[in-house]
Amino acid sequence: MHASGMKHSLQNKKARYLYLEPYTFTVVSGNDVLLYNSLNGKTLEYRASPFISEIITKAEDAGEGFMACIDHVTANSEMSSLITSIKDSFSGDVISFPPDRKPVVVRPKPVIKNYPPPKDFASFSADDYLRNIYFFLNQDNDRLCSDYRFAANQFFCPVYDQGGYREIEFNWIVKSCLPYSGVSGLAIDLSGSDITHYSQAFEMLVHLHKLSLPLTFHIPLPCHDPELIFKFLKTGKSRVSFYVTFPDGPDAISEIRKHKEFIKKSGKIETNFIIRSLEEYQIITGLSNGPGQEKTFILPYFNGENECFFKENVFLARNDIINLKPDQQQIYSRSLINEQFYGKIFIKTDGAALPNLNHDPIGNLNEDSISDLVRQELFKGISWGLTRMKVKPCEGCLYQIFCPPIGNYELFMKRFNFCDVL
Repeated sequence: MHASGMKHSLQNKKARYLYLEPYTFTVVSGNDVLLYNSLNGKTLEYRASPFISEIITKAEDAGEGFMACIDHVTANSEMSSLITSIKDSFSGDVISFPPDRKPVVVRPKPVIKNYPPPKDFASFSADDYLRNIYFFLNQDNDRLCSDYRFAANQFFCPVYDQGGYREIEFNWIVKSCLPYSGVSGLAIDLSGSDITHYSQAFEMLVHLHKLSLPLTFHIPLPCHDPELIFKFLKTGKSRVSFYVTFPDGPDAISEIRKHKEFIKKSGKIETNFIIRSLEEYQIITGLSNGPGQEKTFILPYFNGENECFFKENVFLARNDIINLKPDQQQIYSRSLINEQFYGKIFIKTDGAALPNLNHDPIGNLNEDSISDLVRQELFKGISWGLTRMKVKPCEGCLYQIFCPPIGNYELFMKRFNFCDVL
């Protein structure tokens, strides 16, 4: 061949690159690989394949332009199968470029509004991060139920605690909430052993009404003063969340039915049934016409003796996890923050402030402002930023991008794999 013809032939020869769509997410763990198309939910999985692992790792390398040159491996059977699967699932393609050019893909970066926080404290505003302030108004030893004393550590509910009767200082609530009157996206939650027994309930309602913030009153059934609930419901943007536990013995059904008509008449409410077994769940579903016309939720409670019940009804199987099918924004969000905990501050009756009831206090409302507490958690805390990439065994799991954020069950039980994968 003439020299000029050979040069022309080389110039026309194009290099082939493996390209993955920006909405296709990859997880590589050793020689195991998972590709997930967040638009159509298609999943590709490869086990014990050093070849596929190497190719996908190169394709995800920002320094290589988020593409992998595959000219040297196009004849490989694994490569051919990978290309076909990626094309069929609309997760990527093979593209060609002249040898003197290198393709670069611009990949979107995870972005959460106002996150990460500014390093300059002068431009910091707690309004940008705060979502819920939870106040525990009282705790009453008379309401103590040892069977459910750790319920609040597993899901938000009225607290059962020891130590005699105690109430939060009413001025703390007013002082801490006033700066956030009318703030968009912020809500106030009020709980305790029984907030209808709170001695300053009426004064509190007057001030909370002026805040123009959504309010949720968390109340156990039965409660001290049922009539007060109607006053709660008339307080601005308010709703009531009831909590029903199962008394021991054969009175469980009658205990729930006793409050059924009252629940139905109350209006803007939801009812939470705290259960410990399949038998208790069956009691709830067996109630005629359900527990009422309101929203009803089932909250499984781990008491240390019902792990089998949890494994059968709370833990997720591999297919359950994959079928969750998170979208692109959910995956980005969960890589940076814990959506379950982010933006929440819990204030106990003694003023102790926590970002999560299973973690240590970050301050005290008697000494710190809400803004101080938010800043403390954002810059030094662990709850709001606790993602699965930071805990074992999730950090090395192929399915970490599918899973919901770490929750209180996992923190309380000190295990992060509520699944049959690991």
